[in-house]
Amino acid sequence: MFRRRTRVCAEVVSSEPGEAFAVTVEDLRVLERVTSHARTQLTRRVHEKDLDVVDQASGYWLMLTLSERAGAARALGRSGIPMLVEEAEAVRAVVLNLESYGGETMALAEGYELLDRITLLSRLPRTATHVGGVLTLPDDTSEVDALMPAGPS
Repeated sequence: MFRRRTRVCAEVVSSEPGEAFAVTVEDLRVLERVTSHARTQLTRRVHEKDLDVVDQASGYWLMLTLSERAGAARALGRSGIPMLVEEAEAVRAVVLNLESYGGETMALAEGYELLDRITLLSRLPRTATHVGGVLTLPDDTSEVDALMPAGPS
């Protein structure tokens, strides 16, 4: 009846966690909107029935990975969610692909704005660690605070 889906994870497991930077919960929300839209558009265009393939091509796998990290960051009382420097390229691919298959203007605008922000943040990497098998960053998120949009006064 129902086919059990297995989680697609493109993150390479290694003994060295690598270089990462912190993104915010709002960044994660934008990424979720962009990858969900990409997933929907891709499913409509190619009529792909294998959801694992769609998740990989739309970048939705990254959303699943970052959601785990967000949970760990919250449990540890950290304000930033770790994103590997290499994962910034996955965001770039998602946005460019979304544009190539006619994504909505709003999703593209949000995607490019997020991509600009992530590109800047990726230039300020820190060494990540694993806590309970989940990638985490030290609790120093000054780069996230420095790049936050100014709110109303």
